[in-house]
Amino acid sequence: MDFLLLAPDRSRIVIEVDGVQHYGRKNPPDEHGKVTHTAAPQLYAEMVAEDRRLRLAGYEIYRFGGYELTAPGSRQLLEEFFTELLARHQKLTL
Repeated sequence: MDFLLLAPDRSRIVIEVDGVQHYGRKNPPDEHGKVTHTAAPQLYAEMVAEDRRLRLAGYEIYRFGGYELTAPGSRQLLEEFFTELLARHQKLTL
């Protein structure tokens, strides 16, 4: 997990930032030095299996694609997401 948040309501929230290494294997550089990746179903299957394991253990999981965090509007995306997430988890449960 990339980040673990412990919310006031005692929720355990996992934030994952998924780069290409989560779903693809690196290919050798081409003649121009460009590196590409090939989809790897095994990597993806391992990732979603870990999601299931964490969910069954009581964690909430939220994934972001690395591209989302570098694209225009990413700051607004994150501000809106965390505002909504924190509003949802403010109340302490006993």
